[in-house]
Amino acid sequence: MFLTKFDGVTFQNQTIYISGHAFVRCRFVACTLVLREAVYHMEGCTFERCNWHIDRMLLWGQPEPLKELKALIGLVEQNQIQHMNAANAESNAAPAGAAAAPASSGK
Repeated sequence: MFLTKFDGVTFQNQTIYISGHAFVRCRFVACTLVLREAVYHMEGCTFERCNWHIDRMLLWGQPEPLKELKALIGLVEQNQIQHMNAANAESNAAPAGAAAAPASSGK
């Protein structure tokens, strides 16, 4: 099966069907991502405020679909943690334009 490849594309406020596509270094912002029973590939992608719709059958005795789902959940968790850490860092940073107090010369 051939996959349609997207490389370095930013998707924003869209519904994206993941199945049948390859996404490399793509950015998804406020998207709904739909994953169904088909082959897909994701590499180096980031997700910001995205919702996932996963329609995937997990058959008894077949570990591969379960591994794929675990990997996807790990990817989503990793991105959420990165964005929460970045948001916390921004809120703890000094306000823009704030200057340090001048040093006292002691004279």
